[in-house]
Amino acid sequence: MAVTTTADPSVLDQIRRALSNRDLQLLAPILADDVTWGDVADPRGCRDRTDVLDTFSQLMELGVEGDVAELAQGDLGILCELSVRWPVGMAGPSSVWQVYLLRDDKVAEIRGCEDRQSARRAAGLS
Repeated sequence: MAVTTTADPSVLDQIRRALSNRDLQLLAPILADDVTWGDVADPRGCRDRTDVLDTFSQLMELGVEGDVAELAQGDLGILCELSVRWPVGMAGPSSVWQVYLLRDDKVAEIRGCEDRQSARRAAGLS
């Protein structure tokens, strides 16, 4: 996959608006048709735009909420930190770090990272 290393500034703005507004209709157009998220060999991995949107939708339906804490363009991708609130009865991390790799100004891959430092490295922000 040929990955774009820098994004048009409007891509960052659209990601921020889509996530901040929890609006999957804003997110859909910036996802590549064949976007992946997670281990695609695992049945829970996302293999295309529909899988990614379904995963976000399922989390929202369960009551999981996330706010964009950081969104930054690196040399290799876009770092996104989400501050997450879990509904009663569900547990998870209070912060989630993802790196969005781009192709033709669309998100072609979403990589989860264990912590901010590894996310910064993966995005090329070191």
